Amino acid sequence: MSKAAEATHRTSVSADNEAQQQKIQSEHVDRAEDIHVDGEQGKFSAILGILRKLVGVADVVDLIPESDDEIERMLAVLAWWFSKMLKHTGKVHKPFNSILGERFFCHWDVSSSQRSSESTASSSITNVSTGAGEVTNRVEYITEQVSHHPPVSAFIYRCKERGIEAVGMDHIKAKFTGLSATVATGSECKGIFVTLKSRGNEMYKCTHPTGSIVGWLRGSLKVQMIETSYIVCAKTGLATVVEFKEERWFSKDKGNVMGKVFRYDGSKYGDQIASWRLKDIPKACSIVATFGGNWDQQVTVKHNDSERVLIDMSALKIAEKIVKPLEQQGELESQRVWEPVASKMRQGKYAEASRTKKSIEEAQRTLAAERKERGEEFVPALFKPNYADSGMPELLDDAPLNI
Repeated sequence: MSKAAEATHRTSVSADNEAQQQKIQSEHVDRAEDIHVDGEQGKFSAILGILRKLVGVADVVDLIPESDDEIERMLAVLAWWFSKMLKHTGKVHKPFNSILGERFFCHWDVSSSQRSSESTASSSITNVSTGAGEVTNRVEYITEQVSHHPPVSAFIYRCKERGIEAVGMDHIKAKFTGLSATVATGSECKGIFVTLKSRGNEMYKCTHPTGSIVGWLRGSLKVQMIETSYIVCAKTGLATVVEFKEERWFSKDKGNVMGKVFRYDGSKYGDQIASWRLKDIPKACSIVATFGGNWDQQVTVKHNDSERVLIDMSALKIAEKIVKPLEQQGELESQRVWEPVASKMRQGKYAEASRTKKSIEEAQRTLAAERKERGEEFVPALFKPNYADSGMPELLDDAPLNI
């Protein structure tokens, strides 16, 4: 295959928490909504299950720290930030709702023969090996459901060889308005924190966009991104504001996202950026790059008097996760927990799948009641319990990992 063809078929690692919570092959998840739920809470949970696909953790690109230019590193983080939304460009699915203490482990082996030799942000989407090839780097994903009310997951995504780590809390809140449903981050989610250890622990705080699910009347659900997100690196004094344009069903928009990368004075503006839209960026902040396009198609960036493609979503595809066989998984690992339900769904036995799902959830309610009666608090098995304020979970030194 030619280098040009290989570039066209670049593969993006997708390690978002919600993709893991789907637990089974996507063609079977399409029918998950057929499982019956009772009462208003059940109906809300069913819709929330669909909405949870919007928030999650995505891949840390192993080329991000390579450039010596701090602006290029920010643009590489921005390219990764867009790539993690690849899962929202297709159909909307409903995942299972994680049980308390549920955990998921997987990894990807990144081959040196599949990595681009370029180090620009536009070419920094990692190619991932799913089999043959000389393995040089290993990307790992670890997550645990640390709270059930509200539902919160802690996660870490890392490539030790490249000194890259991303951590965060997965927590959402949903709101229903007219003919659409929106989902935003909950109070426990402070963003995704990407640390480049090879760059003196340069940290990028990246907030999630707000999602809107439309198309209820047409019976064809579609995800739109709305409102504003930002990426901030205090060490370099660089920040990015990303502004989404709400799409109208009766018109064809030429572009649905735009943004700016700029330098800022942390002592003066550090705490204010979270509330800024593009029009709020002060003139005192020096604009170093601008970008725009369609987040679900192609985004271009203008920097140093030239324009290039920052990311082309159509050229990306989700790489296959490498997971331990079912028989080697612990009883609280995702696939092990939900295999009884998944197997019934694969057979088309949705009534039985519904009953099995209810029995799993009832068992969890029993365990919760027993803990309450004993006066016991749930203690995560993988993460330290000091993540609430910072939104940056840390793995226990002796965490029982099964990657």
